[in-house]
Amino acid sequence: MDNIKHKGDGQLESKYDSGLEDRWSTIREEYRRHYPSITDKDVDFRTGEFDLLAQNIARRTNRSRDQVLEEIKNWQMQ
Repeated sequence: MDNIKHKGDGQLESKYDSGLEDRWSTIREEYRRHYPSITDKDVDFRTGEFDLLAQNIARRTNRSRDQVLEEIKNWQMQ
């Protein structure tokens, strides 16, 4: 599977964003309180495999992986 997508200006952009891992570590507890159906196994991931975490959450919450990634990216701490 190709993890590279092309941007309109000819640059390449990886689907993987290490900033999301940092963001996740900041919001993890609050996010899990908001979605109590998410299990420890769903959110257990290795560095560089954050996409798998997003897929697990998407499956558990009946949403798409992209929806989950966007939500994590834009999560507002309460």
